[in-house]
Amino acid sequence: QDINLNNYETIDPQIHKTIQALKEDYQHSWSLDEMAKIANLSKFQFAHYFKDILGISPYSWLQIYRVIKSQEMLKTTNQTVLNIAMDCGFSSVTVYNQLFKRLYGMTPGAFREMVNK
Repeated sequence: QDINLNNYETIDPQIHKTIQALKEDYQHSWSLDEMAKIANLSKFQFAHYFKDILGISPYSWLQIYRVIKSQEMLKTTNQTVLNIAMDCGFSSVTVYNQLFKRLYGMTPGAFREMVNK
């Protein structure tokens, strides 16, 4: 239900600290400046360093984490897909639906139907 980050703490404490902050407040509309500030790097340095360490951009990581968090809500609540998308920090239900489908090959609604059978 979550992403294990223990290895990143030893690999790079700055990145680990930033990821912890993102996880704790994933609903927030994070800017690259805010992320970089936590790591005590310029946003340019941070963006490149993050991608070097994790293989994806900070924003992509955050979006994937939001989708992961949304899965539990889809399984355990009767909230609408729109409310779940907004609660997880997505800018729109369209962005949420597109990313969910790209990652899992189905819409959030189809996922909910599948797991609740």
